[in-house]
Amino acid sequence: MNRLFKKVVSYIASGVIIFSSLSMSFADKPILLHERKTVENISSGVIHEHIQKFTSDGWWNINVLRVNLKDKYTSLDVLFNKEGISKRETLSNMIKNSQAIAGINGDFFSTAKDSFPLGVVISNGEMVSSPPYHWNRLPVFAIDKNNYPFISFWKWQIKAVPEDGQPVILSAINKSSDKYEEVILYDKNWSLKSIGNTYFDDMIEIVVEENTVKEVRINQPPIDMPENGYILTGRGRVRDILLNNFKVGKKVKLEINTIPNYENIKTAIGSGTFIVKDGNIADFTLNIKGKHPRTALGINKDKDELILVTIDGRDTSYKGVDLNTLAEIMIDLGAYEAVNLDGGGSTTMVLKPQYEENPIVVNRPSDGKERKISNGIGIFNNAPKRSLSYIKIYTDDTNIFVNTSRKFYVRGFDKYHNPVDIDINRVKFNISGIKGKFNKNTLIPKESGKGKVIAKYKNKKAEIEINVLDEVKELQFNFDKFHIDVNSQKDLTEIYGKNDEGYTAKINPKDITWTIYGNIGKVVDGIFYSSKKPASGAITAKIMNATQNIEVSVGYNEILLEDFENLDNLNFISYPQEVKGSIELDNEDVLSKFSLKLNYDFTNSEKTTAAYIILGENGIKLENKPTKLGLWLYGNESNHWFRGKIIDNSGKSYYIDFAKNIDWKGWKWITADIPNNVTYPITLDRIYIVETSPFNKDEGYILIDGLKALYSTPYKTMTLPAETHIKDKLQKSEEVSENGFSFVVTRGIDKADTLIKRLIAGKIDEKINENQLGIILGKMNNIFIDKIKVPFAEASNGYSCFVNNNTLFIQLDDTKNGLRTSDVNQWIWLKEILNKSNEKNIIISLPKPVFGESGFIDKLEAELFHEILTEYRSLGKNIFVIQGSNKTDVILKDGIRYIEVEDINLEEDINNFFNIKYVRFVINGDKIAYEILPLFQKN
Repeated sequence: MNRLFKKVVSYIASGVIIFSSLSMSFADKPILLHERKTVENISSGVIHEHIQKFTSDGWWNINVLRVNLKDKYTSLDVLFNKEGISKRETLSNMIKNSQAIAGINGDFFSTAKDSFPLGVVISNGEMVSSPPYHWNRLPVFAIDKNNYPFISFWKWQIKAVPEDGQPVILSAINKSSDKYEEVILYDKNWSLKSIGNTYFDDMIEIVVEENTVKEVRINQPPIDMPENGYILTGRGRVRDILLNNFKVGKKVKLEINTIPNYENIKTAIGSGTFIVKDGNIADFTLNIKGKHPRTALGINKDKDELILVTIDGRDTSYKGVDLNTLAEIMIDLGAYEAVNLDGGGSTTMVLKPQYEENPIVVNRPSDGKERKISNGIGIFNNAPKRSLSYIKIYTDDTNIFVNTSRKFYVRGFDKYHNPVDIDINRVKFNISGIKGKFNKNTLIPKESGKGKVIAKYKNKKAEIEINVLDEVKELQFNFDKFHIDVNSQKDLTEIYGKNDEGYTAKINPKDITWTIYGNIGKVVDGIFYSSKKPASGAITAKIMNATQNIEVSVGYNEILLEDFENLDNLNFISYPQEVKGSIELDNEDVLSKFSLKLNYDFTNSEKTTAAYIILGENGIKLENKPTKLGLWLYGNESNHWFRGKIIDNSGKSYYIDFAKNIDWKGWKWITADIPNNVTYPITLDRIYIVETSPFNKDEGYILIDGLKALYSTPYKTMTLPAETHIKDKLQKSEEVSENGFSFVVTRGIDKADTLIKRLIAGKIDEKINENQLGIILGKMNNIFIDKIKVPFAEASNGYSCFVNNNTLFIQLDDTKNGLRTSDVNQWIWLKEILNKSNEKNIIISLPKPVFGESGFIDKLEAELFHEILTEYRSLGKNIFVIQGSNKTDVILKDGIRYIEVEDINLEEDINNFFNIKYVRFVINGDKIAYEILPLFQKN
């Protein structure tokens, strides 16, 4: 038994019941703590499953695509960039461009010189890229022309057999090389252009069209790929082989031999290693150790289902898995054979149901956005459209406030899950369980409670459960102020209301009364349209008795830094030295007589190239704290990057972006944000044009005018309507009844090294002894503990619980910023204790907060903790979570009261002891009340 209850044990005779904590040990295999799962039909042969498993190792965020290989309308193919496999692309764009309905990322890829997949790519029966060099280590997934799937190692050999020459062994098809001292075949699947002399001056290209050598090229620039042919490329040690065997006008025969025969294959893609073989974990031929995001492909035992899986990682919640765990997950999902595909930042799954306009990334890529990848596996469906088979009902939020409006929508589907058009005006909506009124598809509920919305359309029926909350007491936006440019828009439609029990629901912006203060613009249907001139003011949103204000700043004060009317203090430099260029004045202008013309020539280097305008020997000093820098730029559609360099007061350099791509022609106003972490004052050192791609080198010019510093219009101090905030109705003073009891929650004093600490500790002892129970957050020195005369619990570490008078007291340990990381055993124990509990009141104490910056590191764990508590709150229980914190506050969230009690900090100001608070609870039967009180009263 931990230190928490060492004092409580002696009071068992007084009616306090003790439950000791559970202790268990986990083997290497993670233990499942909680699971969520949703299933959706994407098409006639494709099902998407989203599985979240909370384990003793953390969260597994698993997305699964189950593909029915027997479905005659479903097919698969390898996806890659439409401009060639050497150019990487995001999976979303691959899905969109190919019109696939879903897909995952594919093979591992190299970025030596150019990007290329390590393994084979066969698309629509055509070999796009040859099998892997290490054929016996990297297995290949394939589907033959009979739609039979299999995974195997491929042996292969590719020859070019010239007329009147010796057969030439090819090293690869459409793969890159470090030195190109081997013969490689490139065709239109590689790129729109050949490699030419991009990397080496002695590169040889044998151009073959319609099986005939058309040209032999040495040290020539890239050319268009032949439409009906290919180019054999090499240099160095294969120079003589190419020049001696391939002559213009001679025939060439291409021999591609693979085991299995690629001519029988419809689709194939490379992978990393077998992870499952014959239903068991395989011996890995390539083991990327550690826990990472993972992508895997599996086939079931009957060979009629393909299982495509992504598991997220490198996240505060999702830690990823190792290959052994990935294999176990694939076996659990039904895989009899499985391989891993490229993982890490490449792990991506995208859905594109026919009713969605754009592809949707359903996993959480670890880079924070989609990584451009070499290839992917796309799923296609060509099921015919049939008549309506079923309908589904949708809405923004199933929580609704009484007397507010909520729109409901209906989608129709045929038997193949294709979308079928629905005439919303012919849908009949009804509500059951509560009173309410529909106007077409808009509901206005008239009483609180739980109910169902029922939609009927052409003898088809769908329903959805709703929860109608009582009156809105508080409005919540994602911000309390914002800045916006002139003639711009700001979306204010993400509005939530809260009732006095802390339950929230989305608010229809049309239900809000908007009031504008100042000449800042207007709000129409939740969209704010800013004024034409800089201004400041406020917006007040009101619904029923709930009011919220938002401060608004419109536009900028502009300070001209450089008008480019002369070349004084302006200089040109370039990078690298082979880049040529200059600056001069030009008569094409915006502000006055001249603009600055920046000439550049990037054609002499394949490296990153840049042309700089140096803004004086010491740069341009920026006074005060500008928000942005802006300038006019005359674009040339070059797609180059335009940037700036600033230096802060500490000498640190920052690079700012005016335009990622100069993709326009003519004048355009562009801006760059000043980083938030600069140390002022700052200096603008230079502005410049830059290109990183070896395939986008040109000679040209741009014009620049009117460089300005932009300062946001300051917010205006003004008198606004009083905002409304919920006040907990249980936060009140109550007297203890005959059969009731009271207890207090305080912070602890661990050391008795000063007089003031002894004084505070004595007061804590006094308050605890005035009540029937005490809970101390943190440790209490033994000197002070001995003076406590009533049962108490010391919530510092460990976990346990006890029951007193219809109240369950639970202590949990989040000293390591989470329950799982502090002691994973307590999750299983907590769920068991709550499940057995019959008490009306539940009091949970933790050393640290659940939410916020100092709360659980794993935000999903915090959400799960809250989700489980709300389930018991729905049974009518009163639940309080009392937490140590750096502040004293009450957060009322979905009927759960999270009470934070501030730590006792006397380091900064000894007078802080007047701010020390404690919490006193009074429980009379099923009724509970609490107060937050000062430990010391000021005279």
